[in-house]
Amino acid sequence: MTLVCTYEDRDSAMPGLELLARSLLDHAPDLKLLCFSPCVGASALATQIPNLTIESPDDIAGRGWSAKPDVLLRALELAPDVLWLDTDVIVIGDLDGLLASAPPGALLVGEEFHDLQPDGCANRARAWGLSVRRNLDRMVNSGSVRVTRVHRPLLERWRTLLADDRFTEAQRLPVAQRPSHLVGDQDVLAALLVSEFADVPLHYLRNGTDMLQHCGANGYHVVDRLKVLRGARPAFVHMLGRYKPWSFDKVPDFRRARADYFNLVCFELSPFHQAAARYATHLGRPGWLERRTRLARLLHRLGGGNVALRGMPLALLAWGAERIRGGPPPLSAAGKNQLP
Repeated sequence: MTLVCTYEDRDSAMPGLELLARSLLDHAPDLKLLCFSPCVGASALATQIPNLTIESPDDIAGRGWSAKPDVLLRALELAPDVLWLDTDVIVIGDLDGLLASAPPGALLVGEEFHDLQPDGCANRARAWGLSVRRNLDRMVNSGSVRVTRVHRPLLERWRTLLADDRFTEAQRLPVAQRPSHLVGDQDVLAALLVSEFADVPLHYLRNGTDMLQHCGANGYHVVDRLKVLRGARPAFVHMLGRYKPWSFDKVPDFRRARADYFNLVCFELSPFHQAAARYATHLGRPGWLERRTRLARLLHRLGGGNVALRGMPLALLAWGAERIRGGPPPLSAAGKNQLP
């Protein structure tokens, strides 16, 4: 039986933890969620949601995303098969079936958006001074990672590099100023998977079929929308980036904060918004679960309420803008550089 695990040390992110736990209970009730968190709100949630257990993170190596490999190692002491999900993930489908269909013994990891990065992983490995032994066309997205006990050496090496002075010093810089191999935990994982651990079988969780990713207008890519319209049933949706739904207490002013405004519009049209809406009562019916912008209400009506169609016009515009400027900006650290 797979154990799902995560880590959260931000009080502001408790809505995300609750959505993850409640959606897991609805769609995969046999799976338990173990969260390492110092937050009082997390402990309170555990008294309300039967599949959620909270453990103290005091002896966990690292904080934030740097805690990921150590959390996975601790969880492997309790179960032979462990799935990490970020706290901005909502389960929306057959997660059990997705895990059961994966190749036995393979490392499962999300793929990063749609655009190929033929040398992305290899360049990160070279920047660490590692010898490249295989190539991967797609970057990894570590918002979802499934491991077994055979992957312990990889997790231990990942943990070591995340504690390396080069990485920790880079984390003090703004994201845009960090070297690509030091942006976040997934950049380090990518480097290891094409070098020292190139013999580890790897299976991507695919966008549009296995999962949905959303970040900005085309973070839910046009191609993924078409897959869903043709019948794909992803198991979960991942809300990437620095804009989190619960960050929007107020509607941003269109004239003064245009990027913030359009990010809110994109969220209100997103599959994450649709998935979270069913838990509005549990969350106290917060304002961010309402559709407050006129543009989102208009596109919602024009799309007939269909989550793949209603955001399609903005996704097409964003995709076209990317093609005109020669491709998207470099994406890493779970889409933290992505804008509408």
